[in-house]
Amino acid sequence: MMGGFMSEKTIDNIKNYLKTVEEEQKQIEEKEKMLSDDVVAKKDTIEEKKEILVETEDKPEEKPVEVPDKDDAIKATVEKKDDNFDWSSPLEEVRDDESFDKVNFVQDLLEKTESVLKKYSVAYISQNIENSQMMLEFLEKTALLLPYNTDFELRGKIEKNIEKFSKNVFSVDNSHKKMESKKVLEEFLYDLDKALRRYSRLQIEKDSKRAQYDYNLLLERKEKLPRGNPTYEMVVTKRLGEFENRINHVTKEVNVKKECEVIELHIMNFLKRADKESFDTLYREYRQLIEEYRLLEEKLDKTEISSVKNSLYRCKEKLEKIKNRNQKETRKKHVKEEQKKKEEYLGMRTFWKEYVNDLKLFTEGLNTASSSQYFSMYDKYSNMLDVFYNLVRNDMISKEESMQATKILEYIEGELEALRQGI
Repeated sequence: MMGGFMSEKTIDNIKNYLKTVEEEQKQIEEKEKMLSDDVVAKKDTIEEKKEILVETEDKPEEKPVEVPDKDDAIKATVEKKDDNFDWSSPLEEVRDDESFDKVNFVQDLLEKTESVLKKYSVAYISQNIENSQMMLEFLEKTALLLPYNTDFELRGKIEKNIEKFSKNVFSVDNSHKKMESKKVLEEFLYDLDKALRRYSRLQIEKDSKRAQYDYNLLLERKEKLPRGNPTYEMVVTKRLGEFENRINHVTKEVNVKKECEVIELHIMNFLKRADKESFDTLYREYRQLIEEYRLLEEKLDKTEISSVKNSLYRCKEKLEKIKNRNQKETRKKHVKEEQKKKEEYLGMRTFWKEYVNDLKLFTEGLNTASSSQYFSMYDKYSNMLDVFYNLVRNDMISKEESMQATKILEYIEGELEALRQGI
């Protein structure tokens, strides 16, 4: 535990720190005032300015030791002045110590908060934000040492002063953060605009992979951008969208161009093979070309549509010529076949008439033949019978004609049998 002597020393150290901060602030303000006067007073020489600065810098200053963020503010401040101070005791013991001068402590803290509000203007805080934050932290932690029975009005004034100072510090700090955010956003927009200028449609078409890579990098950076500035965020989103649309549009154009080249290649191949393939094969391929075009039509511009349609029309013309040629050849072939059939029919009619006539002549000859002529007559009959069978088998004669010949052949067969018996 800390004794009476040690508690008084702690209070002295706090007061000394307050005085040190005041002296430091006075010196800073004096230096700023002197520098400002030097700028306005153009009659002074450069040597005189240097002497003033040297004299100012040579003045002894007692700078406060930097206060740690989360440790005891008073410990970090007075440790330089008293290396023998016992920091093992908590600050709460200082407030509860019997020898603690509560009245003077409260009054000194109130005066200090009022002095800080006067001297720590918004402009000064803006130029010394870190020192201001440290002062705010010191005042807040020192306020924790106020005795529990402190006058309500005094405590209210101290807390109000600290709250006002806190608002000023946080306001300036937020302003600084906004400025930093704005700077980051402006740098990003600069890089984004630079990418948009670099990657024209022609450049994207030449190196689409690089354009996509740089776009992805910008997209990753966008996710890390500070939030809370709707105007910049809207501009960033709009320009990134423009970059993306440009890449997609060019990529789509490249793909469509390749698809056009493919269908044109198919059309050229079709026209080359047209005179060698059958009409049915060509017709199937032509239907496939039409389907390819329909799938591609919505992606093409007017010029490309016109080009592909013209090529397909050439295919259609070629197909029509082949069709007409085939039809002519088919008709010609049909006419030949019909002529041949007609000739065959007429020939058959002539042959049949001659055959029937031969049968009648054979019958007449058979009536006057002797038994010795049987074998020669039978051979001739067999040949005539074979001819008849072939005619019937190949449907070359009608049923009536077949019946007519059958009757004659049966009669001949009966006459031959009678002739045989006479041998």
